[in-house]
Amino acid sequence: MADTQAHLKDLKTQIFDGEIIVPFENRKPGQKCFLMAAEFNLEGGNSEAAEKRYREHHTGIARRLPGLRNYMIGKLGAGSDRYRIALLAFDSADAFRDAYRSPVGAELIKDEEATIRDARVSRLDARVEV
Repeated sequence: MADTQAHLKDLKTQIFDGEIIVPFENRKPGQKCFLMAAEFNLEGGNSEAAEKRYREHHTGIARRLPGLRNYMIGKLGAGSDRYRIALLAFDSADAFRDAYRSPVGAELIKDEEATIRDARVSRLDARVEV
């Protein structure tokens, strides 16, 4: 218990309404996966044009990443220093790296440079629970 409390004392909770872009259809409890979580602002701030470009163009590229198992986006709540969050799940870290090394991954990286600002990215080995 003491060890758990020591590790969780700096826990940061993010609450957001998620929107599923790519459903995790073939998930099984206990299944291992690799998760990339990114909190970020949009180029152009929270403007309607920036939001439209992100939702229509950027997510359209990302959803084509090879090996992508699940893709969820959302807007972060008040008190967060970032505007949006994106969660992308793959079968493994290798599948994630392969996706970003693909032609679609190269296209996505280029678009991230034009679309995303102030990114905070976490990469996690994870396990499906639900």
